[in-house]
Amino acid sequence: MKTEALKISVAQRVLNLSDDGLLKKISRLLDEENIVGFDTDGNPITNKDFVQDINSALLQLKEENMETYSSDEVKRRILGQ
Repeated sequence: MKTEALKISVAQRVLNLSDDGLLKKISRLLDEENIVGFDTDGNPITNKDFVQDINSALLQLKEENMETYSSDEVKRRILGQ
């Protein structure tokens, strides 16, 4: 089935649903699989991956295992000074 036909078929099936539980599952799945950006290699980043990365970074920061830089250090690194 081609993409457009599949979209129409899925949309019609969703519109005919009356089960709130199933609709919530579909909503969560779409939220988790939603592409919110791309990494430096051009690979897609889903909402779920993004949230996991942020939570991981926050944990590293809390445990003081993350290398951080002041804004002056960032400027020096960028400008090579």
